[in-house]
Amino acid sequence: MSSTYRVLCLSHDPAIVIDRDFSTPNDAVDGAASVLAEHPHCDLMVGRYSYPLIEVACLPFAYRGGGPGCSHKHGKWVESEWLRLLALTYDSTDPRMEEAAKKGRFSCWTPDRLRRLRPELGIDNEARERP
Repeated sequence: MSSTYRVLCLSHDPAIVIDRDFSTPNDAVDGAASVLAEHPHCDLMVGRYSYPLIEVACLPFAYRGGGPGCSHKHGKWVESEWLRLLALTYDSTDPRMEEAAKKGRFSCWTPDRLRRLRPELGIDNEARERP
């Protein structure tokens, strides 16, 4: 099954998907540079879709205008399933889950970024509001 790559702008809440398709990860990363002209100072990422979203890449800072100070030379790809799990961990009120999230090295995947990605990750707001 082929995948489509799209640039995501996380400076919007919720994140918006830029309506341009790329066929390879490298094309999408290069495409993010062209999107940056339209979204200066925005936190850009790349999503890999086989509908639904299956992976997300945190881009090198030169390819995005904002966001955390991650220091990647290339896109850092992470499966969306793992991001869903981390987002729900951040939302948890269980002290053990909170402690696990604090111990992890998730500098790219801040609670704010994941909150903005919730619709793309298939997480509804009801899941966030449950006790």
